[in-house]
Amino acid sequence: MDKLEKLLNMLMDFNDDIRFAAVSNDKGEILWWSQREGLKNLVPFEETKQTLLRALHAWDENARVKDFIGNGLYSISSYQKIKRITVPLGSGKMLFCTLSNKPLKKSLISGKKSYGHLADMGKILSIVDFIKSQK
Repeated sequence: MDKLEKLLNMLMDFNDDIRFAAVSNDKGEILWWSQREGLKNLVPFEETKQTLLRALHAWDENARVKDFIGNGLYSISSYQKIKRITVPLGSGKMLFCTLSNKPLKKSLISGKKSYGHLADMGKILSIVDFIKSQK
């Protein structure tokens, strides 16, 4: 089994909220991807590829300040329906995941829905580190 396939399988097995996961190269080309069975894409695949390319460019731009703040670990963007997570993997590769963003119960204070559902980044990063350490 390819390391990228193993990474995506482990991520999908670990968290039922992960809808889609992919690894791209430095040109934004998808090297491997996986989608949760039974779910329909919220975003057309071609637009997902464009989003992935924009995320790669953002990581390149942010690398300008790494001497001041260190290397980037991950990025999360949250929307009403999904969260998007990107994780640089080294050698120009990037992990891209979308997770369901189910609203939590209504806030007792405001009475509005809370979209504070968190991604378990510690577990996601430990899976990434495990796969990176494999020969």
